[in-house]
Order: sequence, then C-alpha cells, then structure tokens
Amino acid sequence: MDSIAGRTALVTGAARGIGQAIAEFLHEAGARVIAVDRDEQALRYSFGGGSVVTLCADLSGPNPGELAADIWRDHGPIELLVNNVGISTEDGFLELGESDFDLVFNTNLRGPWFLTKEIVRRLLAEERHGSIVFVSSLHDTRVRRRPHYSASKAGVAALVRELAHELAPHGIRVNAVSPGIVRTNHNPIDGPEVDAYVKRVVPMRRVGEPPDVAKVVAALLSEEWAGYVTGANVPVDGGLALHTWVGPQAAPLERHPGLLGRARRLAQRQRNGR
Repeated sequence: MDSIAGRTALVTGAARGIGQAIAEFLHEAGARVIAVDRDEQALRYSFGGGSVVTLCADLSGPNPGELAADIWRDHGPIELLVNNVGISTEDGFLELGESDFDLVFNTNLRGPWFLTKEIVRRLLAEERHGSIVFVSSLHDTRVRRRPHYSASKAGVAALVRELAHELAPHGIRVNAVSPGIVRTNHNPIDGPEVDAYVKRVVPMRRVGEPPDVAKVVAALLSEEWAGYVTGANVPVDGGLALHTWVGPQAAPLERHPGLLGRARRLAQRQRNGR
C-alpha cells in the first residue's frame, strides 16, 4: 500500500482486539504507527520492544484536543487517523446511571470528536491531505438493548457523514466500518451454544476476527484502493445486518427466502403428510 507506507497513523483503543489488529496491519503496510490506549500494561504486552510508538492516554478525559496537539507536536504530521476506541456497559435504559452514560459518550463520541478536530485543524493549517476512519458498530442503526451505546455509535455514524461532506473539498476523506460479531479478548465467543447461535444468525456462518476489520480499515485509508470513497459506513459482519437477530422473536435463517429454507419447509410438510 504505497499511500500508507511512510505516513504516520494514529490508532486509538489499540492495546488489544480490533485496535491492535489495525495498528499491526498498518505497521506491516509500512506506516509509522502511534498506538494509543488507556491500558499501559496491555500496550506494553502488545507492542513492547517493537517499532510501534505507544502512548497511554484516556480519550474520555477532559482534553482530547490537547492530547491530539501533543501527539502532533511529538510525532506529527498525522495523516492517517483511526478512531477505534469504544466502550459499553451492561445497563439498560432504566438501570443506566449518569456516570456510566457520561463515560460511554465521552469515550465513544466526545473524545474522538475533539481529537479528530485538532488533527484536522492542523492538517488544514499545513494544507495536507488525510484519511480518517471511525470504528462504529452495527448498532448505530440496530437494537442492542444498551441504548447509551447504540446512541453513541449513531452519533459517530452521523459525524462521519457530516465530516465527509465538510472536509472532502480539502482532500480529507472520512469513512467508517461497522463490525458485527468479532472475536476479541473481551468477546471470546466460545462454546457450542454460541457457535450454534452464530451459525443461525450470520449468513457466512462464522464469527469475525480482528484482522477482518483491520483489512477493511486499511483499504479505506488507502488512496489507491479508496481514493474516491468518503462518507461510507462499511459493515464488516459476515452478512449479519441483512436481517434482524435481536430477541427471541428473531427469525431463524430457515424462514428467510432461499433454496435451503424452501427445501426444509417442503421436507417438513412431507413428514406431516401435507
């Protein structure tokens, strides 16, 4: 990837999982990578001793713009930005407290917003082009039963569209990816029951792995592969978003149109003598 090699990429939430895979893939593609995460120990475990620059910082803090300014001063210019950081809590609407609401929105939306604003401000001041990718979620449009998380990601998706429109004339592209069920340390997805569930709701009948997402992020960052793409939100989900899956009322794949479903229904009618 010639348009990635030699450029500096900032990846947030990079200590593990999807963020780690993105940072590693961009590093292998020749980028100078700055991996940011609030978990210093995990950063050292994932990147210690290598050439990836690591920085322990919390995007939910009060001054993400100052953080971006410091990173630019020490490591800039930053021409590739991946806003991967994101968290959730287990609370529903009635159980959620204000502190957890603020934590999720500050981490998922406010922090990336003002971090990106400062990076973009400096790109414009130096008349540089750039590429930005936000890691959103299928739940920016789909129900998850964690309304604070879904609302924060819906904000991210809207921000991507707004920034894409505003920054395109300046040579800065802004896109997003929306992962589906992806296996990470926080989401191990193991066991026969979970495997059966995934095969029922994911048309490609497997879970995603972090590199599946990292490769799409890299493609969107690349001028060769996506130089005419901005404002896109690409699902990386094995087809999960093609149908509804939340709740006991979710239709199994057998009810969806297709030869397999029709064949099974015909076989059932024959067994019932109809």
